Amino acid sequence: MFSGDADADLRGLADDPSFPHREAARHAVWFRETGDVAALVAVLDDPHPCATSETLFALACAQRPWLNWVPMPTEALCNVANEVGRRRAEGEELALTGLAVSAAEPPSATTACRRVTGPVDIAIEGFPSPDIRVPVRPGRYKVWRYDGVNPVPAVAAPSAEAVRVLQEVAGEPWPSPLSGYLQAEPLGKLPLDDLLGLLAHLPGPPDTPRWQHLARTTPTYWYRLLQPWACLALLRHGDEGREALTDLAFGPEDWVSDAALFALVTDAYRDPARRRAVHDLVRARLDAAMAAMRVVTIEESLARLMLITPGCTPGDHTLAVAVLNRSSDEEEPEPPKPPKRHWWQRRTS
Repeated sequence: MFSGDADADLRGLADDPSFPHREAARHAVWFRETGDVAALVAVLDDPHPCATSETLFALACAQRPWLNWVPMPTEALCNVANEVGRRRAEGEELALTGLAVSAAEPPSATTACRRVTGPVDIAIEGFPSPDIRVPVRPGRYKVWRYDGVNPVPAVAAPSAEAVRVLQEVAGEPWPSPLSGYLQAEPLGKLPLDDLLGLLAHLPGPPDTPRWQHLARTTPTYWYRLLQPWACLALLRHGDEGREALTDLAFGPEDWVSDAALFALVTDAYRDPARRRAVHDLVRARLDAAMAAMRVVTIEESLARLMLITPGCTPGDHTLAVAVLNRSSDEEEPEPPKPPKRHWWQRRTS
């Protein structure tokens, strides 16, 4: 039914006078061409929603950061770890005993680095203001704490069953946030403590061809990808899960922060009543990142989330684009694509 070229498929549907969801297809085309998130929301808010509406939504999300894939790690520690992993995969006997960074990087990046390189001493030259160790806002839930300069999990390790389910569920990106929410259902049946444990203890990847390939190129990416899956699962825990996600978004600066916001943005797409509150959370977290007088490695990712948040205003859009324009002269690369498959799942409550 589809060619694999989302833009061509959507234009064809939008131009087909016999297609019953032609207007939704036109909204999807407009989003692809302009990035206007209101058009993406309009696809989902079709007056006659059905499985076709959600297929159009997934086509609109194709190959877009957060809508279809998680942004790649950008931290210096991850760059080193990826290089070490690549060279070892090529057969080089490479030993690494110590690293130094000018400023502390997120706990998840530090942990992912050590998962790839093995135990390594990391010398941190400073903790510039605002101190990365201090939560943006106080909250009940947290997954990281600091022992001096060293980040350590603030929660118990997940069960072996939780790791097994994670590796089964999280091996691929999602076609769209809504599909991701559905695919995360088995994870959502796990206890909340297990999900929090997955976020900080960062178990290893599944033994699949995709991750065998990524182990030779960008082995830290698994640790970036698994956290949004666990956060999507937290939505299955109702108000308690949403409270945990909000606290994590404003906790110590980390990959968990934007992963939690992504789950809340997904919730906003599913439930229009939550859109205003979620918009305000995303904007507040982006504002906090921009106010920091130091490098915030998740700032680009937060800007990308702002651009796909329902209710994103022209002012929000201008601010987010300014962040992206100043951060890099090059586009962020896409991760390697998974094997092509076309399945679309209908949203359920």
